[in-house]
Amino acid sequence: MTPNRKTCLVLALLTLTFVALAYAFVLTPARQGFIVLSPLVPKDVLAIVPGTIRVSAAQLVKSGGDVSGLDCYACHHQDSPPEVKYDANHEIVLPKEHADLIISMRNCVECHPPNDPVKLEYDDSGNVKMPKAHEGLLAMGHGRSTRNNNNYCFNCHDRDQLNQLHTPDGDKLKFDQATQLCAGCHGTTYRDWMAGAHGRTSGHWDRTAGPFERQECTSCHDPHAPRFTGLIPMPGPHLLHPVPARKPQPESSDE
Repeated sequence: MTPNRKTCLVLALLTLTFVALAYAFVLTPARQGFIVLSPLVPKDVLAIVPGTIRVSAAQLVKSGGDVSGLDCYACHHQDSPPEVKYDANHEIVLPKEHADLIISMRNCVECHPPNDPVKLEYDDSGNVKMPKAHEGLLAMGHGRSTRNNNNYCFNCHDRDQLNQLHTPDGDKLKFDQATQLCAGCHGTTYRDWMAGAHGRTSGHWDRTAGPFERQECTSCHDPHAPRFTGLIPMPGPHLLHPVPARKPQPESSDE
Protein backbone atom coordinates (compact mmCIF):
# COMPACT_ATOMS: atom_id res chain seq x y z
CA MET A 1 0.00 0.00 0.00
CA THR A 2 1.41 3.39 -0.99
CA PRO A 3 1.92 6.04 1.71
CA ASN A 4 -0.63 8.42 0.12
CA ARG A 5 -3.29 5.72 -0.07
CA LYS A 6 -2.60 4.69 3.52
CA THR A 7 -2.92 8.30 4.71
CA CYS A 8 -6.21 8.74 2.89
CA LEU A 9 -7.56 5.54 4.43
CA VAL A 10 -6.60 6.60 7.96
CA LEU A 11 -8.18 10.05 7.50
CA ALA A 12 -11.36 8.46 6.15
CA LEU A 13 -11.60 6.10 9.12
CA LEU A 14 -11.04 8.99 11.55
CA THR A 15 -13.72 11.05 9.82
CA LEU A 16 -16.23 8.20 10.04
CA THR A 17 -15.35 7.68 13.70
CA PHE A 18 -15.93 11.34 14.61
CA VAL A 19 -19.19 11.43 12.65
CA ALA A 20 -20.39 8.36 14.55
CA LEU A 21 -19.39 9.90 17.89
CA ALA A 22 -21.17 13.16 17.04
CA TYR A 23 -24.31 11.26 16.07
CA ALA A 24 -24.20 9.26 19.30
CA PHE A 25 -23.67 12.44 21.33
CA VAL A 26 -26.79 14.03 19.81
CA LEU A 27 -28.95 10.99 20.50
CA THR A 28 -27.67 10.22 23.99
CA PRO A 29 -29.87 11.81 26.70
CA ALA A 30 -28.07 14.08 29.10
CA ARG A 31 -27.38 13.09 32.68
CA GLN A 32 -29.39 14.99 35.26
CA GLY A 33 -27.99 18.46 35.69
CA PHE A 34 -26.46 18.69 32.21
CA ILE A 35 -27.77 20.50 29.14
CA VAL A 36 -27.04 18.99 25.73
CA LEU A 37 -26.94 21.59 22.98
CA SER A 38 -28.42 19.63 20.11
CA PRO A 39 -31.15 20.11 17.49
CA LEU A 40 -33.31 17.64 19.43
CA VAL A 41 -33.60 19.99 22.44
CA PRO A 42 -36.50 22.50 22.16
CA LYS A 43 -35.28 26.10 22.08
CA ASP A 44 -37.54 27.27 24.91
CA VAL A 45 -36.07 24.69 27.31
CA LEU A 46 -32.81 26.65 27.64
CA ALA A 47 -34.57 29.98 28.26
CA ILE A 48 -31.35 31.89 27.67
CA VAL A 49 -31.86 35.57 28.45
CA PRO A 50 -29.23 38.01 27.16
CA GLY A 51 -30.18 40.77 29.60
CA THR A 52 -28.49 41.61 32.87
CA ILE A 53 -29.76 40.28 36.18
CA ARG A 54 -31.39 43.58 37.08
CA VAL A 55 -32.62 46.69 35.31
CA SER A 56 -30.69 49.56 36.83
CA ALA A 57 -31.85 53.15 37.12
CA ALA A 58 -29.20 54.13 34.60
CA GLN A 59 -30.59 51.62 32.08
CA LEU A 60 -34.12 52.94 32.59
CA VAL A 61 -33.01 56.54 32.06
CA LYS A 62 -30.93 55.73 28.96
CA SER A 63 -33.72 53.65 27.40
CA GLY A 64 -36.33 56.34 27.96
CA GLY A 65 -38.36 53.94 30.09
CA ASP A 66 -40.81 54.76 32.84
CA VAL A 67 -38.81 56.22 35.74
CA SER A 68 -41.79 57.44 37.73
CA GLY A 69 -41.03 54.76 40.31
CA LEU A 70 -37.80 56.59 41.08
CA ASP A 71 -39.63 59.77 42.07
CA CYS A 72 -39.50 59.45 45.85
CA TYR A 73 -41.59 62.58 46.39
CA ALA A 74 -44.53 61.12 44.56
CA CYS A 75 -45.31 59.55 47.96
CA HIS A 76 -42.93 61.15 50.47
CA HIS A 77 -43.01 64.76 51.59
CA GLN A 78 -39.73 66.65 51.38
CA ASP A 79 -40.25 68.32 54.76
CA SER A 80 -40.84 64.94 56.47
CA PRO A 81 -37.95 62.45 56.02
CA PRO A 82 -39.04 58.79 56.17
CA GLU A 83 -38.53 56.78 59.32
CA VAL A 84 -36.04 53.92 59.19
CA LYS A 85 -37.55 50.70 60.55
CA TYR A 86 -35.76 47.69 62.05
CA ASP A 87 -36.73 44.10 62.67
CA ALA A 88 -36.28 42.09 65.88
CA ASN A 89 -32.57 41.61 65.07
CA HIS A 90 -32.11 45.35 64.55
CA GLU A 91 -31.69 44.85 60.81
CA ILE A 92 -33.22 47.43 58.51
CA VAL A 93 -36.27 46.20 56.61
CA LEU A 94 -37.26 47.85 53.36
CA PRO A 95 -40.86 49.10 53.45
CA LYS A 96 -43.45 46.75 52.02
CA GLU A 97 -44.69 49.62 49.85
CA HIS A 98 -41.43 49.40 47.90
CA ALA A 99 -42.06 45.83 46.77
CA ASP A 100 -43.27 46.91 43.33
CA LEU A 101 -40.15 49.00 42.82
CA ILE A 102 -37.85 46.16 43.87
CA ILE A 103 -39.58 43.61 41.66
CA SER A 104 -39.59 45.94 38.65
CA MET A 105 -35.84 46.46 38.99
CA ARG A 106 -35.14 42.73 38.80
CA ASN A 107 -35.00 40.46 35.78
CA CYS A 108 -37.39 37.74 36.92
CA VAL A 109 -36.82 35.65 33.79
CA GLU A 110 -33.34 34.79 35.05
CA CYS A 111 -35.12 32.17 37.19
CA HIS A 112 -38.67 32.10 35.81
CA PRO A 113 -39.01 30.88 32.18
CA PRO A 114 -40.59 33.37 29.74
CA ASN A 115 -43.33 30.88 28.84
CA ASP A 116 -44.55 30.93 32.47
CA PRO A 117 -44.72 34.63 33.43
CA VAL A 118 -44.82 35.67 37.07
CA LYS A 119 -48.25 36.75 38.29
CA LEU A 120 -48.18 39.29 41.10
CA GLU A 121 -50.84 39.24 43.79
CA TYR A 122 -51.90 42.31 45.78
CA ASP A 123 -53.50 42.75 49.20
CA ASP A 124 -56.45 45.01 50.05
CA SER A 125 -54.11 48.00 50.41
CA GLY A 126 -52.66 47.53 46.95
CA ASN A 127 -49.30 46.23 48.15
CA VAL A 128 -47.61 43.29 46.48
CA LYS A 129 -47.90 39.99 48.33
CA MET A 130 -44.37 38.69 48.43
CA PRO A 131 -44.13 34.89 47.97
CA LYS A 132 -42.69 33.16 51.00
CA ALA A 133 -39.64 32.07 49.01
CA HIS A 134 -38.98 35.73 48.12
CA GLU A 135 -39.48 37.35 51.51
CA GLY A 136 -35.76 38.03 51.64
CA LEU A 137 -36.13 40.51 48.77
CA LEU A 138 -37.42 43.06 51.24
CA ALA A 139 -34.59 42.55 53.72
CA MET A 140 -31.64 44.91 53.85
CA GLY A 141 -28.26 43.21 53.51
CA HIS A 142 -25.55 45.64 52.39
CA GLY A 143 -22.43 44.80 54.37
CA ARG A 144 -21.14 41.74 56.18
CA SER A 145 -21.52 43.24 59.63
CA THR A 146 -23.38 46.03 61.37
CA ARG A 147 -20.21 47.96 62.12
CA ASN A 148 -20.34 51.65 61.19
CA ASN A 149 -24.07 51.31 60.52
CA ASN A 150 -23.44 49.43 57.26
CA ASN A 151 -27.15 48.80 56.81
CA TYR A 152 -28.26 52.35 57.43
CA CYS A 153 -30.37 53.69 54.53
CA PHE A 154 -28.93 57.19 54.66
CA ASN A 155 -25.37 55.98 54.21
CA CYS A 156 -26.24 56.20 50.50
CA HIS A 157 -29.56 58.01 50.23
CA ASP A 158 -29.65 61.71 51.00
CA ARG A 159 -32.00 62.27 53.92
CA ASP A 160 -32.91 65.81 52.91
CA GLN A 161 -33.20 65.08 49.17
CA LEU A 162 -34.51 61.55 48.66
CA ASN A 163 -34.17 61.77 44.89
CA GLN A 164 -30.40 61.97 45.30
CA LEU A 165 -27.57 59.84 46.60
CA HIS A 166 -24.50 61.07 48.41
CA THR A 167 -20.93 59.80 48.62
CA PRO A 168 -18.97 59.47 51.89
CA ASP A 169 -17.37 62.79 50.96
CA GLY A 170 -20.76 64.48 50.64
CA ASP A 171 -20.95 64.73 46.83
CA LYS A 172 -24.52 64.66 45.48
CA LEU A 173 -25.34 62.05 42.82
CA LYS A 174 -28.40 61.09 40.82
CA PHE A 175 -29.76 57.54 40.88
CA ASP A 176 -28.28 56.83 37.45
CA GLN A 177 -24.83 57.71 38.86
CA ALA A 178 -24.91 54.91 41.42
CA THR A 179 -21.66 53.37 40.15
CA GLN A 180 -19.74 56.45 41.29
CA LEU A 181 -21.30 55.98 44.71
CA CYS A 182 -20.18 52.33 44.82
CA ALA A 183 -16.64 53.43 43.97
CA GLY A 184 -16.50 55.44 47.21
CA CYS A 185 -16.34 52.24 49.29
CA HIS A 186 -15.32 49.59 46.76
CA GLY A 187 -12.30 51.25 45.18
CA THR A 188 -10.42 48.08 44.25
CA THR A 189 -13.45 46.54 42.54
CA TYR A 190 -14.15 49.85 40.81
CA ARG A 191 -10.63 49.91 39.36
CA ASP A 192 -11.13 46.35 38.10
CA TRP A 193 -14.45 47.42 36.59
CA MET A 194 -12.81 50.35 34.82
CA ALA A 195 -10.12 48.00 33.44
CA GLY A 196 -12.74 45.51 32.23
CA ALA A 197 -11.71 42.78 34.68
CA HIS A 198 -14.96 42.97 36.68
CA GLY A 199 -18.54 43.19 35.52
CA ARG A 200 -19.85 43.00 32.01
CA THR A 201 -18.82 44.98 28.92
CA SER A 202 -20.78 44.97 25.68
CA GLY A 203 -19.89 46.38 22.30
CA HIS A 204 -16.51 46.36 20.59
CA TRP A 205 -13.24 45.37 22.25
CA ASP A 206 -11.49 47.11 19.36
CA ARG A 207 -12.30 50.73 20.16
CA THR A 208 -11.62 51.75 16.56
CA ALA A 209 -14.35 49.39 15.33
CA GLY A 210 -17.15 50.92 17.37
CA PRO A 211 -18.39 51.98 20.83
CA PHE A 212 -18.53 49.87 23.96
CA GLU A 213 -20.54 50.06 27.15
CA ARG A 214 -19.83 48.84 30.66
CA GLN A 215 -22.86 47.74 32.63
CA GLU A 216 -23.46 49.62 35.85
CA CYS A 217 -22.87 47.98 39.25
CA THR A 218 -26.62 47.95 39.94
CA SER A 219 -27.28 46.15 36.65
CA CYS A 220 -26.08 43.00 38.41
CA HIS A 221 -25.98 43.79 42.14
CA ASP A 222 -29.06 44.78 44.11
CA PRO A 223 -27.86 47.87 46.01
CA HIS A 224 -29.92 46.84 49.05
CA ALA A 225 -28.55 43.28 49.05
CA PRO A 226 -25.56 43.13 46.66
CA ARG A 227 -24.20 39.72 47.60
CA PHE A 228 -25.19 36.93 45.23
CA THR A 229 -26.86 33.87 46.72
CA GLY A 230 -25.08 30.53 46.47
CA LEU A 231 -25.58 28.48 43.33
CA ILE A 232 -25.99 24.69 43.29
CA PRO A 233 -22.90 23.31 41.49
CA MET A 234 -23.25 21.11 38.44
CA PRO A 235 -22.34 17.43 38.88
CA GLY A 236 -18.71 16.53 38.25
CA PRO A 237 -17.43 14.50 35.29
CA HIS A 238 -17.81 10.74 35.18
CA LEU A 239 -14.70 9.01 36.55
CA LEU A 240 -13.44 5.69 35.22
CA HIS A 241 -11.87 5.07 38.62
CA PRO A 242 -14.01 6.81 41.26
CA VAL A 243 -12.13 8.31 44.16
CA PRO A 244 -13.17 6.65 47.43
CA ALA A 245 -15.05 8.90 49.80
CA ARG A 246 -13.00 10.35 52.60
CA LYS A 247 -13.75 9.17 56.08
CA PRO A 248 -14.83 11.93 58.43
CA GLN A 249 -12.02 13.03 60.70
CA PRO A 250 -12.69 12.70 64.43
CA GLU A 251 -13.23 15.97 66.19
CA SER A 252 -10.28 17.09 68.27
CA SER A 253 -10.94 17.37 71.96
CA ASP A 254 -9.71 20.12 74.23
CA GLU A 255 -8.63 17.65 76.86
